[in-house]
Amino acid sequence: MTNAADQSSGGTSITETLQSLLVAFVIAMTFRGFFVEGFVIPTGSMAPTLMGAHLRFRSPETGYEFPIDAGPVVESARAVAAGVAPARLWRIYDPMLGFAGPVASEATAALAPQARMGDRVLVLKFLYPFSEPGRWDVVVFKNPTDPVGDTQNYIKRLVGLPDEELLLADGDVFAGPPGTAVEELEVQRKPEHIQRAVWQPVHDSDFIPVNPARLAQEWRRPYDGPPWRGEGWDFGGDRVWRRGKSDPSVLEWDWDALPIDDRVAYNMFRPVQPFYPVSDLRVAAAVEADAPRDLVTSLGLGARSHLFLFEIAGGTARLSIRHVEEDPASAPLLSREFAIDLPESGAFDLEFWHVDQAMSVWIDGGEVARLEYEWGPIERLDAALFARTLEQYERDPVTAIPAPPRLEWRFSGSPLAMRRVRVDRDLYYRPMRMQGPDLGPDGRELPDLGFGCDPRAPAVLGPDQFLMLGDNSAASRDSRVWGFPHPLAAIRTGEDAPFVVPRPLMLGKAWCVYFPAPLPFRSGGPAVVPDFGRVRFIR
Repeated sequence: MTNAADQSSGGTSITETLQSLLVAFVIAMTFRGFFVEGFVIPTGSMAPTLMGAHLRFRSPETGYEFPIDAGPVVESARAVAAGVAPARLWRIYDPMLGFAGPVASEATAALAPQARMGDRVLVLKFLYPFSEPGRWDVVVFKNPTDPVGDTQNYIKRLVGLPDEELLLADGDVFAGPPGTAVEELEVQRKPEHIQRAVWQPVHDSDFIPVNPARLAQEWRRPYDGPPWRGEGWDFGGDRVWRRGKSDPSVLEWDWDALPIDDRVAYNMFRPVQPFYPVSDLRVAAAVEADAPRDLVTSLGLGARSHLFLFEIAGGTARLSIRHVEEDPASAPLLSREFAIDLPESGAFDLEFWHVDQAMSVWIDGGEVARLEYEWGPIERLDAALFARTLEQYERDPVTAIPAPPRLEWRFSGSPLAMRRVRVDRDLYYRPMRMQGPDLGPDGRELPDLGFGCDPRAPAVLGPDQFLMLGDNSAASRDSRVWGFPHPLAAIRTGEDAPFVVPRPLMLGKAWCVYFPAPLPFRSGGPAVVPDFGRVRFIR
């Protein structure tokens, strides 16, 4: 028999437990409302930084793994189920091998069940009431064009700040205070930790075909090896590139084999052409020379009507810029030399960066040389355009394609071996057109070109207005093409300016991916296993 004291104790325990649960719930809701909240990435506008619903594909030829937007496949599966469209095959390309021949073809019925949900991210909501949002932050905010609908919460990268003019030119961001002449807008450079996070892979020598003969048979043409071409090099099947002699040699990039443009494998099933050549690049490798301090190497990047030259020789790094039409014997337009220290033996990591109008050399992760050049957007466009005048660009920036870059990497002085030879490109913010006429409540009509895309009319941001762009520029509905805000957003913020995000709609800074898209227990099974290997901070 239970005595009164025991009953009292049990009753108190139940009451205290309920009170504790209630307090915990209140604290959790308070924490969620004011400090941290979780969001699911709905679309691929920030891919591959953040993924919406996607497929994860591993190439059967190279083992390279990459995400693909699942939206078109899921839409196709619904259309097939409704009987309004036939089933189809989806051709899948390996980005490391280029886009001339597929490595697989999958039916809708096989691909659709493999679709994964978008990344789940945590957002720090308490920062912005106490600190200013920063350029390049990844931000969650209320969609000004749909503040209460299914797409009410958007996540983009903050690119434009209050009280400035801004122009997108040749993929980069140029900005200045209000009233700045277009020619005097300055390029906006990303911090190192942001830049390292947003490099987009173009080619990596670690990923080679396991069976080149089979690949050639499937493609009905020979597999020509990596997109670098060079006499006397051994591109062996062990992923090590060797040059056994110390006499001069050169590696040249083959544009026809693999263009360096703003193509994103994530968009493989979506029509996003044209592709824009990109000359903001990183070329990197782990270099092992027999005599590192005797090694002479230079990387020449031909882009924007200029030659950007990185040279390393005799304990010195030299960076220079010259116009392509200049006499090579004449003095360059810009040049700087830096003393560097290469190891006496062993391998070292070497990186050449040309990004945001700056050249730099990195050895073992540290910057040892840097040269910046300050072109305005008009000078930049004039140098970058291919067979077009600036006047033609002003009439139609969307079809004005920049000249493709050229790469030559020269070596002499020592036999050497290279591993993990990589080429990466920067984010490229392409120009866009509006998707149709849009009239404001007072009859105002928006221009044909997107916000910040017209060199004759840079974007102008007022107080407490921000401009947002997606990392997946080719497939991102963002500040470039938003129309006027929804009436509810205009009432909430007290303004009806198109394209921008007013401060009251800012929710917080995206902090980390705490629950990436889960994995299945087995092939074809439900995705339920957390993919902890992809938990990461957001840069």
